[in-house]
Amino acid sequence: MTAKLLTVRTGTTADAAEIRRVHIAASKGPDSLERDNQNVLAWLDSRVDADYLQEMERDAFVIAETDDGRMIGFGAIDLGKANINSVYTDPEFTRQGVASALVAAMENLAKDAGIDKVTLQAAGGALTFYYKQGFEYVTEPPKDGPLWAEMKKVL
Repeated sequence: MTAKLLTVRTGTTADAAEIRRVHIAASKGPDSLERDNQNVLAWLDSRVDADYLQEMERDAFVIAETDDGRMIGFGAIDLGKANINSVYTDPEFTRQGVASALVAAMENLAKDAGIDKVTLQAAGGALTFYYKQGFEYVTEPPKDGPLWAEMKKVL
């Protein structure tokens, strides 16, 4: 299904349940490195809307929606630490520009807050995605073991 984005907007507390739904769907989806990790899946299943509300006290959330108002992705950035903490896309809508739009929106929030550089930690295929978004490695991915790296982008 092709996503027709109506908007990428700032998240509100009313979005907590849908954020949870997208987080779980994305984490269990075919592109997730964690889809078979029973510890992570148990943690996800234990999360409740209040957990996301608590994160909203620290992080600025951005929401991607289709033209009919369906949430298809979200991202969270800690503006105090200039760190992107999460970007998740509903598996039905991957590789359609949703994550790119979310990252761009969080970069704009950071710029508006006077931040000139953002960081994040990425794993697996997300390393290539963020590299294409202009992020550079702070730490190189390991040659053996889990594939992850800290990355940064000057805004």
